[in-house]
Amino acid sequence: MDHSDEKMLEAKIRDLFAIARKNREYRASNFLDPGQQNLAETVVRSFPGMEYYFDGGYKEAERKVLVAYPDFLKDEPFHAPLGALRITPKDPDEHPGHRDFLGAMLGLGISREKVGDILVTKTGADVIVKQEITEYIGLNLLKVGSTPVSVEEISLKELLAPERRYKEMKSTVASLRLDAIASLAFGISRSKMAPFIKGENIRLNFRVVKDPSTPVKEGDIISASRLGRAKVLEVGGQSKKGRIYVRVHKYIS
Repeated sequence: MDHSDEKMLEAKIRDLFAIARKNREYRASNFLDPGQQNLAETVVRSFPGMEYYFDGGYKEAERKVLVAYPDFLKDEPFHAPLGALRITPKDPDEHPGHRDFLGAMLGLGISREKVGDILVTKTGADVIVKQEITEYIGLNLLKVGSTPVSVEEISLKELLAPERRYKEMKSTVASLRLDAIASLAFGISRSKMAPFIKGENIRLNFRVVKDPSTPVKEGDIISASRLGRAKVLEVGGQSKKGRIYVRVHKYIS
């Protein structure tokens, strides 16, 4: 996000909390990526008496909606307005990818912020969306690329786990700097990773980062141009030499 996008998102989050407080009700945002979620968490601190949580439809969700509500409603039942669709190619030999499914939905005129995670499987994809657009997609999504598809609405409990392959790396690092963790994740020396970062080739939680010394924490997602994507799964204790144990997954497309 650039500065203007951040300001716009901040204004939307403030409006969300202000309306929830004024109307004494639950309010849900559109989907936010991890970087936007981090920004949202800095905004909510200025709304005492308000609570919030994120919901992406399943435990490991990356894109999530923000739900805001007055703290006196915390025991009131509320379900985030999320729906799920199963998109299946009619030809079992066709296997569209993540970009294909996303492109097909955006091609219907749907905003990216209305679409959550897309879980690609061997037989198609399960997609989390805002509830308000499930019927529209179901009636209008006929093809993904040139592949005819069928679409059915499913419950969130029926979501299939994404079949994501990854390579796991376990090692120790001198510090939790971005250049150190990215070097481990992508198999590039730290001396080469630093200028790669300064060249704006790395995104940390979907935000471009130019400083190699930027701190990284457990759960962070690192995206590198031409190199792929990785997640910091675990930050452990220290070795006898003071180095920090880390466990990283680099996803294999």
